[in-house]
Amino acid sequence: MINKKNALRTVLIALFSAPALHVHAQNQWTYDFNNGFLPIESGGPALKPLGQAGQIIKEHIPGSDYLSRSIYVFEKNSGLQFNNAETKGFLNKSFTVEIYFKLDELDSWKRVLDFKNRKSDYGTYIYNGKLNFYDFAVSEKAPVRAKQYVHYVYSRDHETKIIKMYINGLSKVEFKDPGTEGVLDADQVLNLFQDDLIAGNESSAGTVALVRIYDRVMTPVFVRRSYQTIAKNFKEPVAKKEEPKEDPKPVEEKPEPARNRNLAIVTGRVYDGRNLKPVNDAEVHVRKSANDSLVAHTKTVDGVYNVELPPHETYRITAQADGFQSKSVVVSTNNRFEEIKALMNMVPETHSTPLSTLYFSQGTEVLEDSALTDLDSIVTYFQRRQDLRLVLKGHTDNTGSFEKNLELSNKRVETVKAYLIGKGILADRIEASGYGSAQPKLMNQTELTKKSNRRVEVWAEQIKR
Repeated sequence: MINKKNALRTVLIALFSAPALHVHAQNQWTYDFNNGFLPIESGGPALKPLGQAGQIIKEHIPGSDYLSRSIYVFEKNSGLQFNNAETKGFLNKSFTVEIYFKLDELDSWKRVLDFKNRKSDYGTYIYNGKLNFYDFAVSEKAPVRAKQYVHYVYSRDHETKIIKMYINGLSKVEFKDPGTEGVLDADQVLNLFQDDLIAGNESSAGTVALVRIYDRVMTPVFVRRSYQTIAKNFKEPVAKKEEPKEDPKPVEEKPEPARNRNLAIVTGRVYDGRNLKPVNDAEVHVRKSANDSLVAHTKTVDGVYNVELPPHETYRITAQADGFQSKSVVVSTNNRFEEIKALMNMVPETHSTPLSTLYFSQGTEVLEDSALTDLDSIVTYFQRRQDLRLVLKGHTDNTGSFEKNLELSNKRVETVKAYLIGKGILADRIEASGYGSAQPKLMNQTELTKKSNRRVEVWAEQIKR
């Protein structure tokens, strides 16, 4: 009579070790959770649970009468850690990470691998079935579904810096690491499933049945073989469709607003750099980098904002919030329906830079439409911030005499001042000065640099009590 325990052990060893038998001269660590957090191979480092401690339990293997496998069940924003320092640099050159796991939720960004020990938002994710290395590469829709096991492989070649990601034996992402985003930092730990401290909440509870780490890049043929072996032995049952109930009552559902598939989606987070907490009600302005025209204006809710933007453009996104210095990031939309993340780390305000800069045409003090939009935001800001006063500084380029430029710079600040007063800002809260061409922002060598000098800077200054 077959010993069931020995039979199970034989199946698991064959499953998790067979693809590597041809390359046993090189190193790998295989974690199937039958030895707790220790690898099958002797002498390897134990995985460390992250976040809330999970459980190692037995799970029935589909298609068998009595076989079961050990799995690790983890909570949201928890997971496992591989300590590279305990291996004398196992992952310091070329390496591959192979995981067989399932996540409970896949409705938004869900972390898979973190290389910077929670200090960076860079790393690998699954976003609604798409593989993503933020923010350099994204795949088309892959066969990744919530609560279904998936075979996931990540590799990075030390010499070429080529990063590859596979799902169920098929290559889905391949790109060149622009720096060292896909390797470990000085902390020398690889985190699985637990998200970083920057954006937060980009994780899911789940289950992992296999973690295997190699000190070399595995070939596409090897990856496909490994998946086929696992799929053959650990095939998941297909969910049956529910039979319709008799006389179903129609339920009115409020349809979600349709997304324009011709636009790119930017999801941003604005957070306090001191404590990583979200910054609420921050004003967010989006401008085209090419001509500085305003294309979107919104506010953060729980630190998050979303905007839809036309593709094939570069934009400057600026966040302003009470008590913080304004912060800008530049994003480029390369494809239609692309999903982009834009993080902004806010620091306490010091009033050491202008809140806004208004630009003028040659020889005139007339406000342009884009400047009026900026001034309306400034009015709203200073109506809230009664502890601040405005300081206007007018400038020109070097065309013409110094005396005429000084006069023109004063006309420009008076025009801005008059507009602000007309919007309800008290005159005694505004200080205005013109400097002519004496303080250029850039050298007056071309028309483009001269344009940057035809400006009025809007500064904030604390009112002394």
